[in-house]
Amino acid sequence: MSVLESAVAALRDGAPAPDGGARADATRARLVRSLERRAHKHRQLVAMVTVLVLLLGATASWAWTTGRLQALFGSASVQREDQSPPPPQPPVERAAPQPESWPMPDEAVAPPPSPPPAAKRAPATRPPARPTEVLYRRAHELHFHGDDRAAALAAWDAYLAAESTGRFAVEARFNRAIVLVRLARYAEAAVELEPFARGEVADGYRRDEAAQLVARLRALKEAR
Repeated sequence: MSVLESAVAALRDGAPAPDGGARADATRARLVRSLERRAHKHRQLVAMVTVLVLLLGATASWAWTTGRLQALFGSASVQREDQSPPPPQPPVERAAPQPESWPMPDEAVAPPPSPPPAAKRAPATRPPARPTEVLYRRAHELHFHGDDRAAALAAWDAYLAAESTGRFAVEARFNRAIVLVRLARYAEAAVELEPFARGEVADGYRRDEAAQLVARLRALKEAR
């Protein structure tokens, strides 16, 4: 007999007083509702447990089908194997030292014959510089690396006197005019630079620079 049926039979056997009939009915109704709530909660609990069992079964089936479950157990077994101590290694037998072998006299290798000495060549002699080249080098050194402007002017004059139409004569004339400007001999410098400014020397050699210098010298002369 269930709990509900036992409670109803107990109520049926009781004999309530005439004035307490309403109270008995209310008590009976409360008891019935309480029992029904308990039965409803019990059914809900059974349903929840059933759903959880079904979800766990479905998850285990999915893990088994996809191989996740086997991989999980496999990795656990590998970890247990890795944590196990390595087996002892057998002792290594060392080979007995072999006696050193020395080559016999007839096995010795003779060194290769040395090549015959090569004939010594006399060092190439450079021809001596020409006197005009020496004069140009000295003037060039004094002009670009010296501080004595008068000495540089004398050196350019010496070179041009020895070789007025040589390979470096045009450059020597222009550099000589620059030295005249540095010495503040502006009139002489303008005379030397005007042919360069007009493009009459060596197809316009340093024409633009010479024209700028001549214009500055004229402006300086007018300012005075």
